[in-house]
Amino acid sequence: MPGPTETDFFHRADMDDTKVGQQEKDEPAQVARQGLDALFGGKDKLVAGSLKTRAQGLANKVLPDAATSEAHRKMAEPGSGDREGTD
Repeated sequence: MPGPTETDFFHRADMDDTKVGQQEKDEPAQVARQGLDALFGGKDKLVAGSLKTRAQGLANKVLPDAATSEAHRKMAEPGSGDREGTD
C-alpha cells in the first residue's frame, strides 16, 4: 500500500495542479524494495514509502473514515496545488 510515489501517474491522471501532484513523493526504488521485502517476508499488507507516508498510514488506522476521506479529497482536488494556505 504505497503512498504517493514519484512516477508519471499523477501527470497521466491530469493531477499536476493538485497538492498531491505537486508534493515531494516517495522514491519508486524504496517503495518496490519495501514491497518485495514484505512479500518475501510473508506479510500480506505493508504501508510502503517514507516515514511520512508510513505515519499517515498509521493515522488512517485510528482516524474516522470521514476525516481521512476529507484529507484525501483536499489533497487530490483539482486546483488545490495552486491554493497556498487555504486549508
